[in-house]
Amino acid sequence: MEKLLKISEFAALSGISRQLLIYYDNQGILHPKQVDRENGYRYYSYHQLTAASVIVSLRQAGMSLEYIRTYLMERSPEKLMVAFREQENNLTEQIQKLERIRGMVQSRLEHTEQGICIGEEQIWTADCPEENIFLGPALPKGYEPSDSWDCLPAFYEACISQNIQIGLTVGSLVEYDKRTEKLLDRPTRYFCRLPEQQYPVFHIKPAGRYVMGTQFTDYGFTDALYQRIFRYADAHGLKICGDAYEEFLIDEIAERDVNRYMLQISVQIE
Repeated sequence: MEKLLKISEFAALSGISRQLLIYYDNQGILHPKQVDRENGYRYYSYHQLTAASVIVSLRQAGMSLEYIRTYLMERSPEKLMVAFREQENNLTEQIQKLERIRGMVQSRLEHTEQGICIGEEQIWTADCPEENIFLGPALPKGYEPSDSWDCLPAFYEACISQNIQIGLTVGSLVEYDKRTEKLLDRPTRYFCRLPEQQYPVFHIKPAGRYVMGTQFTDYGFTDALYQRIFRYADAHGLKICGDAYEEFLIDEIAERDVNRYMLQISVQIE
């Protein structure tokens, strides 16, 4: 007579918890070999450990119960190859997505930590490395700065089309006009800095020397900081030669008080 295992014994051997064995029974995935009619106790055969092994392996690989139910009845080396190749592709996509999310989280941490370390309104110069940034569509000519929020959906759509993770800090690019040797009077594009080695090169923010400034302010109030930067540049004999990059190191994600958002502007100088 075949020796049967109590559900607790089978659970210990199979690596499937007692609760899951009951669930799999109810779902038609793995029925016990025998059920005591008087007390309802479930008993399993040693031979059922092979089915349990299939279930554990496929669940670990992320397969659905519906797929497992069918696969148990029709399994073959060929079907395993097809299923696991497809799952391998799915897992690769999930890993890439998680890496992009981690890059966004790390970027947010870096911005916030930088804002905390600066801690005050100030102007300084710094040598900055080149950075890979994503530039959104050109903002409409002659738009009113107060309407710039209406242009954000187009930027997010462009990010999504390039598989760029939403949640990165969004900044504004103010272009340098070589003809007038001045910055334009308003941003021309939105941008976001991209985590290293996670994205192809879209646009390079040039390496070089920048005059940088910070200010506690709400969105849309950049003029005062620009004036401080320009006065600093004049006082120190610095010549602006490139674009300006506006971004908030601390924004609504970290701060409730709009007057404590920290704006940073970087302007390339010779």
